[in-house]
Amino acid sequence: MLRLFALLAVFVTLPAFSQGYEAKYDMIWSVGIKLEAEAIETLKQNGDRFEMVLDANASIGSANETTNLLFSDENGWKPLDYNYTQSILGRTTGRNFRFNWNKKSLAWLHEPERAEITIPDDTVDPLGFRLQLAHLLRKGEPLPKTITMLDGNDIKARSVVPGEVETLDIPYGQIEAQKFTLTDDNPDPKRKFEFWLAPSLDYQLVKLEKRDKKRLFALTLKAFQKAGTP
Repeated sequence: MLRLFALLAVFVTLPAFSQGYEAKYDMIWSVGIKLEAEAIETLKQNGDRFEMVLDANASIGSANETTNLLFSDENGWKPLDYNYTQSILGRTTGRNFRFNWNKKSLAWLHEPERAEITIPDDTVDPLGFRLQLAHLLRKGEPLPKTITMLDGNDIKARSVVPGEVETLDIPYGQIEAQKFTLTDDNPDPKRKFEFWLAPSLDYQLVKLEKRDKKRLFALTLKAFQKAGTP
């Protein structure tokens, strides 16, 4: 009986996506050149860590985001490192960051001459931050009004603005999803960051639009599968 209770306790503390998932998206990526491709996002558990990857390949370019995270039911998701690489017409650029939670600091591994900075305890990365919001939504806990987020090559504060639940017609099918917007203290009409999370998929991302002046990055879900399902 004690062993049964111990096993139940383990399952209670595991995240909803503890077995991982694979999501496929139609992607639009405009950086002077407009690219349309399939992007695949995966979440996999490796021991006590989780690896989240968003990978896309087109005929003249590719992009990859990878973050490694820890999870606890009490605190949710905490990033350990984050990497971003893009290649367009043979020119490759990238960024590589490491989070040190013992020192509460962030290191720019791609700029070793840059000094580490102290970061708040709830700092998130550009990819895994959605897991943290989904964790809070599933638990019915209030979302933070602002988040401290790794954005580009800097740390920035962003306001989290919940929107209405909308019915979306996307390649995945018709689905209800809640809209969210990330804004800063000085909103620019040429910049926007909007995304939609679906309650029926444990608040998985189903749509995202991020625009920065002439740059556009958009994802629309077309397939989703939890690990271990047919």
